[in-house]
Amino acid sequence: MPNTLPVPDVCDDPVFILTGSRSGSTLLRFILDTHPAFACPPETMITGACVSLLRSWDILENAGSGQHRLVTEPAQLPAEAVEVVRSVVDRLYGRYLARRNKPRWCDKSLDSHFHPELLAVLYPRARFVCLYRHCMDVIASGIEACPWGVSRFGFDPYVAHNPGNNVAAIGTYWTDCTKAILAFENSEPERCFRVRYEDLVSSPEETAAGMLAFLGAEPVPGITRACFDVPHEGDGPGDEKIWFTTTVTADAIGRGIKVPAAALPDPLRAEINETLTALGYRTVDETWNDSPGPVDPRLPAGPEAADAAGPAGPAASDLPVLRALQGRIEARSLTGPEAISRWPVLAGRQIEFVVTDAGRHGQLNWTFPGNGAHGSDDHGSDDHGNGDHQQVDGPVATMIAGQDVWQALLDGRANLIVEIRSGRLRCVNRRDAHRVRSDEVHAIAWLLGLAQVPLALFSP
Repeated sequence: MPNTLPVPDVCDDPVFILTGSRSGSTLLRFILDTHPAFACPPETMITGACVSLLRSWDILENAGSGQHRLVTEPAQLPAEAVEVVRSVVDRLYGRYLARRNKPRWCDKSLDSHFHPELLAVLYPRARFVCLYRHCMDVIASGIEACPWGVSRFGFDPYVAHNPGNNVAAIGTYWTDCTKAILAFENSEPERCFRVRYEDLVSSPEETAAGMLAFLGAEPVPGITRACFDVPHEGDGPGDEKIWFTTTVTADAIGRGIKVPAAALPDPLRAEINETLTALGYRTVDETWNDSPGPVDPRLPAGPEAADAAGPAGPAASDLPVLRALQGRIEARSLTGPEAISRWPVLAGRQIEFVVTDAGRHGQLNWTFPGNGAHGSDDHGSDDHGNGDHQQVDGPVATMIAGQDVWQALLDGRANLIVEIRSGRLRCVNRRDAHRVRSDEVHAIAWLLGLAQVPLALFSP
């Protein structure tokens, strides 16, 4: 896409993307970088450089005076300090624009949300794109990007403060980032344009057109398709997946449904929900993990939202694995009293099995025989003699997985606990949500013939 726009010596109306990690900023960078008016490099951490320059200026100018303001009050920075920092950034980005032969630069550094007020003072004509994504999808993306231990992407200090709970670590990171961006957006509404990741990937052309209009740039129809054909610099931080992507898809919307909501401490969840509400997102409640498949986290959910997440569809009774599951369960149904002798707390309880496949899902239920006393005195026992359970209405547990996972389990090629821990099989345990190896999971393994459990281990 040739550029015929004049390249000025200094760009005084740059664009800053304010966002947190795992929110689609690299895709947004590709789109802007494809436009003939914008050059958007990999993450430069230019905001951190500005802060360091101001500290250096402050120390040198006030050496011996005992007066140090640093950047605590950007609006009151001396003109000389602003000039020093501007001159450095203008020179750096001026050289970059000259090489790219473009008139405006755009920066998507992940540290910009720490000091947006400083950027607003340095560049009074700058515009800000505030990019958001639902917290639970960010958590799912962060864990997917760091399967051997959550790190990088700004997560490290939060992991250190939340040992053993990556969900809370990334959730706290998201809350801090998002609240900071929202506060700036509310203070500078005329200079900020809000983009939600879900809108960007489900309606890319419309979202990009609105953003470009806000930035005062000419529309470029098809830019969200062309952005994958235009070369972009790759020698810097960014999302690695996009280099192996050829089109914008909404496949990642709603993946946070598998993130266990119970892992969020109550005060953090309340803070997250308050922020989600401000952005028009679905909040995280006790039913968060109940859906068979991904759901669109936006509220209200319009027609585009329904299409983006994929239709849940009617119960699909023709799924082959569903029939195989039913066969296993029916074979065990004749020995229901044996199950109750092992797990008396499950008497009269219902287990729900859900098989997902390409937007469809099928389900079947099995109820243990007997009439259990399912009130506050209902305490099951584990192998440590503990009982910490709650009263349940409806199915006591729901097991959700794709056809391939269920088939691997039935064939003996997979282990039930491994599949649960990996997230490939989602266990929604409404009676005993805090343990993986609960009575319900043992009973399900027995019901499907996935394990031979000695009766003596489960004597009441």
